[in-house]
Amino acid sequence: MPANTTPIFTLTPKAATARIAAANTARDGSGTLVSLFTAGANGSRVDFVTFTSSQVTAAASAARVQRVFLSDESGLNPRLISEVVMSAVTASNTAIGATTTITFTNGLIINAGQIISVSQSVYGSAADATDVLLRGGNF
Repeated sequence: MPANTTPIFTLTPKAATARIAAANTARDGSGTLVSLFTAGANGSRVDFVTFTSSQVTAAASAARVQRVFLSDESGLNPRLISEVVMSAVTASNTAIGATTTITFTNGLIINAGQIISVSQSVYGSAADATDVLLRGGNF
């Protein structure tokens, strides 16, 4: 079914999640990437990606850089499209963990078969585990 045409809206909303539990210092798309979202048959739109510290117990997390990569239409050759710093914090029952969001103004339009992947620069312990949420939709 083709997308709406005046104006163009996504037909199927999508919320994708993943957990990052390893470090990858590479900014060139090499190393360990976590697949987050694959564009649908008619392409997709991504509105934002949110990174949230998901440590199990109260502990100090490390400051780290969260990265978002976009592949080509064959799902290969990931390229860095955005990155953001997540501050160090000690989450507890009375203090929240770090959260940071990358917002794609007017939506990031991606072609069928392209893959959004994520990584982070530091993973010293389970205190650095990060959950990722992507919101968007398929055309």
